Amino acid sequence: MHTCNWYISESVSDVLAQVIFHMAEALRTHSKDIELKVINAKDKSISDFERTKNFFNKKEIWHLFGKAPLFWKIVRMHSRTVHTLLEGNKWAGYPSRFFTEGAINGEAVVFPVFDPLSSQSEDVSKAVFVRKERKLPEGDFTVMNIAEKILRPEALSGIYIAEETTPREAMRAGILTMRGLSIASKKSGYLDEILGSDGYFLIKNEEEDLPEIIHKGLTERGRHMAMAARHFLKSRRSHEKCTDSLITLYRKVISQ
Repeated sequence: MHTCNWYISESVSDVLAQVIFHMAEALRTHSKDIELKVINAKDKSISDFERTKNFFNKKEIWHLFGKAPLFWKIVRMHSRTVHTLLEGNKWAGYPSRFFTEGAINGEAVVFPVFDPLSSQSEDVSKAVFVRKERKLPEGDFTVMNIAEKILRPEALSGIYIAEETTPREAMRAGILTMRGLSIASKKSGYLDEILGSDGYFLIKNEEEDLPEIIHKGLTERGRHMAMAARHFLKSRRSHEKCTDSLITLYRKVISQ
């Protein structure tokens, strides 16, 4: 039995933390060889004293997600450490990422898990979902600004217009795909990995493309796109593949 602590730092958004908790569930379910504890820096039920005391707790592996906290140097004195970042390269442990896109030699890749938060409902009203105020073509449709409010458990229906082509936005799109939405985005290598290159509506020119894309996203074409993307996501980012990627990484770190 190997012992492992995961630390989710303050820098990790609630959206990404949700993915990490799903990964922990996958590891606990599919590996009986690892005793796992997850510590969330934003968990208000843990006192600062208890959280600091945890850093002196020796484990075979401490796995850090996000920016290193001040006391991380204590952890590195007594345990092997792994560090997973979405962006940047200021490592505080064995380097790892969530995507092969952008990874270089020596950086491991761990597969995230995007679990559905609820069963799908045919009664959900379709809408165009955005994360910030933006100019959209005129049309007879509802616009929903979800910002970071995608943690609620209800199913969604319609299309999400991605703002960026970053790893963070790809994570958000993965969650929204599992909740029922089709995705529209400019070309993104990160989205290609989790949804497939044909798993989202491609925006080449927003002014020219968005009217038609929104129309497709709110019809049966959008529903079928979302279904295909969910199938791709489930097969490429399954619980088993997540667990395998973590076990492979930890074996490498322990053997060093």
